[in-house]
Amino acid sequence: GGSPQMKKSLSLILASVILACAALTSCSEKAADETTADTTPTTANAETAADTETETETEEPDRFAGVNYGGKKFTVYTSVDTNDSTNGDAFIRGTGEYTGEAINDAVYDRNNKVMDLLGITLDFVEANYDYNAAANQIKVQIQAGDPAWNTVVNDIRALASLSSGGFIANIYNNDILDMEKKYWYADSMRDLMFLDGGMYLLVGDYFTDALSSCHTLYANEEILNNVYGDENYVNKMVFDGTWTIDKMTKIIGENYTDTDGDGKKSNGDTYGYSCVGMWAPAIPMLVGQDISFVNKTADSVEFAFNNEHSITALDNLHSLFYSDGTISSISDITSLRTFFINKQSLFMGYNRLGDLSRFREVEFPIGVLPYPKFDENQENYITTLHDTSEIGAIPSTVVGDELNFVLTCLEVLGRETSKSVMPAFYEDGLKVKYADGQDDAKMVDLIHDSISSPFAVAYDSTLGNFLLRNVFLDPLANNNINFASNYDRYLKAATKLLDRTTDGFKSILEAQQ
Repeated sequence: GGSPQMKKSLSLILASVILACAALTSCSEKAADETTADTTPTTANAETAADTETETETEEPDRFAGVNYGGKKFTVYTSVDTNDSTNGDAFIRGTGEYTGEAINDAVYDRNNKVMDLLGITLDFVEANYDYNAAANQIKVQIQAGDPAWNTVVNDIRALASLSSGGFIANIYNNDILDMEKKYWYADSMRDLMFLDGGMYLLVGDYFTDALSSCHTLYANEEILNNVYGDENYVNKMVFDGTWTIDKMTKIIGENYTDTDGDGKKSNGDTYGYSCVGMWAPAIPMLVGQDISFVNKTADSVEFAFNNEHSITALDNLHSLFYSDGTISSISDITSLRTFFINKQSLFMGYNRLGDLSRFREVEFPIGVLPYPKFDENQENYITTLHDTSEIGAIPSTVVGDELNFVLTCLEVLGRETSKSVMPAFYEDGLKVKYADGQDDAKMVDLIHDSISSPFAVAYDSTLGNFLLRNVFLDPLANNNINFASNYDRYLKAATKLLDRTTDGFKSILEAQQ
């Protein structure tokens, strides 16, 4: 897991970030393989390339300068359901007109610009499915032959399960998507590959929900200042690489107070950490500890997490969630946010980066942090998506020149998103301003760089909930953390599913050769 962390080029593109009134931080992400990041004057080093718009503007489009599709339709199947915790339609389609709202207007401008650049017509079809129904509804349309759309944006769990059935186009080794660019999250896309040579899932800036819905911890920096004399107490650990789950558990324990004086833990007290239950909030805390769930070779996949590391990771979760300083019995997300706003908790879990917009009226400074590492030897922080985070895919019915057309549209949409929609998302969605030398800017860069290991959230349901729910999350919630017995109990059924899924990918790849 993990990804090379703080790249200089990213610090440039997000040029540093400060928050209007609060020391907020936030999150974005990046193709973490960018070894040549600083050699091309893209917008990433617009400051050094030139202060004029024109140089950056003329630099980028050259690759597709001669392309004109003569008004050809590019249709996106965009998810609009409101059942999930997140939804990306506002970043894909927007309202289709200027409203004076920064993100919407940036989306509108981007869509028009890409239509002009490529000579295409952007078209949208609405998908409105509960997350349990999404995979099947999309599958039915692809099976029927030629769906009314050529790119789909929907939940990562649905698209991952469809890819193993042969319903998603393989984009491995295409020469159109520039995976060196920061607007493709290359580490994530590679992590989502089951077998060498099969890349099906698209993660990047254009699918902005991946960034907006990444799991981040929220911190009340006023409490940090009161208790530790420094509102950057945790930020410093993060940047030093020493922000570990043990440290977090210790701080949580130090911040429980029997505020209402009734002699017992209750909703009237002040806590170190608050969340809703131990299932969803534990996912980023678990994945953040760098568990290698599977071992992939050229033609096989095996479970690889039956080891001391997993046993300790589960123990770590247990220590944190059963700490005196933790309250996990809050019933819903709205109550949780109220609890945090009322200064009853130092850290708050289960929220996403994009939720920062909900806290604009809060009068104390809020920090956003990556989830902690397993220990200080872990190379990088790992920020995870949720299984309903929305990413992109192309149906397997799209082939040949048509596939090249779709990839060209997606490449240019990604590039233009990074230039216009991303800055609007930071400034307006997260109330983050561009300025030099701010820690908050570096925190944004760091979280952005660390979205790297979505395999477990993508494939857990495909593999019978073996990776997350059965072996880690349910036992945690039931206060029964005998890792070995839980692992053994579910292994046989999960292995059968793993073999079936692997065979599925194998036969798809063989058919393509």
